[in-house]
Amino acid sequence: MQNQTLTQTYKYAQCLVNIAKMGTKTFTYLIGDTLADKIKIGQAVLLPFGKNRTISGWVVGFTNYIEEGIKVKEIAEITEAEPLFDADYLKLLEFVSNYYFCELPTVLKTAIPEKFFEKNAKKYREPKIKNAIFDGIEQTKQNTLSPAQQKVYEEIVRINPKTSLLYGITGSGKTEIYFKLIEKTINEGKNVLFLAPEIALVTQLTMRTAEKFGSENVGIWHSSIGEAEKYKVWQNLRQDKIKILFGARSAVFAPLKNIGLIIIDESHDTSYKQTMPAPRYDSRLVARKLAELHGANAILGSATPDISDYYEAVNSNSLFTLKERYQGAELACSTVIDMRTERFEGNFGIFSKYLIQRIKETIDEGHQVILLINRRGFANYSQCMSCGEVVMCPKCAIPLIYHKQTNSHKCHFCGSEIKNLQACPTCNTEALENFGVGVERVEKIAQEIFEDYTIARFDSDILGKKNEHIEILNDFKAGKINILIGTQMIAKGLDNKNVTLVGVINADLSFNLPDYRSTERGFSLLTQVAGRSGRGEDRGQVIFQTFNSENDYLTLAKNQDYENFYDTELEVRDTLDYPPFSKIVRVILQSKNEFRAEHAAVEIANRLNSYIEKLSLSERLILLGPSPCVIEKIRTEYRFNFLVKNKLGDKGHFTVLNFLKQVILPDDIKMIVDVDPSDIL
Repeated sequence: MQNQTLTQTYKYAQCLVNIAKMGTKTFTYLIGDTLADKIKIGQAVLLPFGKNRTISGWVVGFTNYIEEGIKVKEIAEITEAEPLFDADYLKLLEFVSNYYFCELPTVLKTAIPEKFFEKNAKKYREPKIKNAIFDGIEQTKQNTLSPAQQKVYEEIVRINPKTSLLYGITGSGKTEIYFKLIEKTINEGKNVLFLAPEIALVTQLTMRTAEKFGSENVGIWHSSIGEAEKYKVWQNLRQDKIKILFGARSAVFAPLKNIGLIIIDESHDTSYKQTMPAPRYDSRLVARKLAELHGANAILGSATPDISDYYEAVNSNSLFTLKERYQGAELACSTVIDMRTERFEGNFGIFSKYLIQRIKETIDEGHQVILLINRRGFANYSQCMSCGEVVMCPKCAIPLIYHKQTNSHKCHFCGSEIKNLQACPTCNTEALENFGVGVERVEKIAQEIFEDYTIARFDSDILGKKNEHIEILNDFKAGKINILIGTQMIAKGLDNKNVTLVGVINADLSFNLPDYRSTERGFSLLTQVAGRSGRGEDRGQVIFQTFNSENDYLTLAKNQDYENFYDTELEVRDTLDYPPFSKIVRVILQSKNEFRAEHAAVEIANRLNSYIEKLSLSERLILLGPSPCVIEKIRTEYRFNFLVKNKLGDKGHFTVLNFLKQVILPDDIKMIVDVDPSDIL
């Protein structure tokens, strides 16, 4: 993919700039004679702006035409002769802009780390704190594929679909197939992009891959990497020194060259979708577009595939399955504990008597334990026992979550925090009590019950300190931690053969959200965490604690029965016209004035509905709402939304978006368009 100069073809360059108080915008500049044979798309340039000011920018296009009467200034100089991106990369960003209803300058700002190209970039030359991920890595031989794995690998190579879905039960060895495909790709002289949904999983996969292919061939790209380290990786990518790039969502925009394979591990995970700010892109879809532009293959892998991905794979001959665990290991046996019975028998704690017994037995036998509670913090909410008021976020319509470790109440939506809260904000009496169970409370109670054992907590709150999550993973792998307690971060990717017991505290949590995907998320989470147990020679056990033992989806997760879950859920989706039988566009209107937000939502929804009826598309473009959002206020703004179920493919998609582009709103009202939303909360 070469970037051609445009000598004597174009007179003007369109340049992206970022200006304080104006944001990111595109302006047109004159190409001087001295630059005519040098200017390229993707170059960093220095631009005159205002009377006596110069700013940095990037060349994003060319033209011979400007509006009449506009005086155009000349580009001052090219500051980076080597383009930061090429025309094909720009095509990727334009796809994101068009599909996700977002201005191109906003997409460019998200994709390109502009700080690296300022004049102070020299400070990024060497990271102050070294990333410990490669410490102690010793290269090992690649494992031999089992007959089942070899068969799947050969089928993928033979059929060679543009996009494959590798569905394999937990512990079936999907990663070993990835490694074989990586080896083939590198031997062909091409590079690999390996995506994972969360930073902790990126770390685990990177360490395992470095053991197979050597750390000198591997790079990492995600938000928890420091600027200096990311700058070094960026430069190595531009010089084509990295063969395998690992990363979370944003890595799909990294400048990896000569891509031959893109792996999207745990492809069901909603963390691949950016919900805010714009662009609200899904890196899984962007990765598939990236593969198309490079002529590369994309492979999605999961033990609990996204319903839409599985449906597409079944109907396109691109589904590959592994139905047995690696080296014949058995699936963990499952036990459901009804906590209503525990309470009837006088146990009001968060641990059932049976789970306590099994934890002690497991550790005394020399094995390790994982405990899942999918709630951050110590308590779900704090309530005043004097006036009855719940401590709410001052900006959002949700309770603040109490974090005991920092003695603070936090909002996980807007970031608001109240530290050292002693008295009720409403009546000022010191009668606050904490309710609900978060991961910090589980850790504290576990430390009291299992005081003779080593316990560690693993959730997103530990990612603030560099290398801390790596240290915990290494200690757990080395057997220094008896019990690892965490949120959904521990449910994916952990491949510790010494774990023979997984306990789930309150397995009902994920099923109770008012969202059409809540059953899918709940099933996936429980199935995934169950798969962490018994991956070695000894059979594992999973204990689900629940207050609703009759939940059919819990039973399916207990049995790790994805096929029956898929059939059941697909029937529901078909009846209700939800994906994969439609695509969804969610439109949110928000304002500090509740009435104006509601009025705007009603007006736009009615106008869109009339437009759809005028085109005789009402049966294929189905509008629901408007109504208040489930979370009615975030960051002091009231929110109303409506959904469009699109059963008309690209035509329907752009029919809706083109209508919305014409909507003009007053300054006090914002419109958010979320294409393919991960939830409707």
